[in-house]
Amino acid sequence: GEVQHLLKDTFSISQDADFIVHQPAIREDVYSYEYEDGPGPDTQNLAFDLTHGSNTPWNAKILDMLVKELQRRNVEEQWLFRRSDGYYKAILEDRYKRLQTAWRAAQPKVTAKGILETAAEVEERLVTKRDENLKSVHQTTRRRNKYIRIAKILQHVIKLKKDDEDDDLPAWMWLEKLIKTL
Repeated sequence: GEVQHLLKDTFSISQDADFIVHQPAIREDVYSYEYEDGPGPDTQNLAFDLTHGSNTPWNAKILDMLVKELQRRNVEEQWLFRRSDGYYKAILEDRYKRLQTAWRAAQPKVTAKGILETAAEVEERLVTKRDENLKSVHQTTRRRNKYIRIAKILQHVIKLKKDDEDDDLPAWMWLEKLIKTL
């Protein structure tokens, strides 16, 4: 929760999909910081270098700034649990990867004709991908619920069979065991 609040405050995002409009760091600023004596990330307007991983000097500096902000909030707001810098850094690196994936997915791709996608084509691709993911989640949920329903029915049938001391109880118990092993 704390990391989500920090990212919301810092980058004005409430979910990963909001990050697709993030303006990455200016290439010249990143180069200047990494290979010359550039000033580094602007503390008032943080921008990741999304073309590279979290271990570049630029992105590592931003992650360190975010870790320090989390630790400051931890002390200031007197959170119940104190976490190490390494703990927060690992969570932030994971979130960076997810945000970078969302941002990259929203970038125009080269079409079969060798030209970049238009904004409408990018939007259509993203909507199609989201719909596919939602359909997959729906199918998985439906299958899981069906399995749970069958398992409960078998438990109930076995309970009734035990009460009546029916001869086919072992078959029902075998079926329940089979269903549970699936």
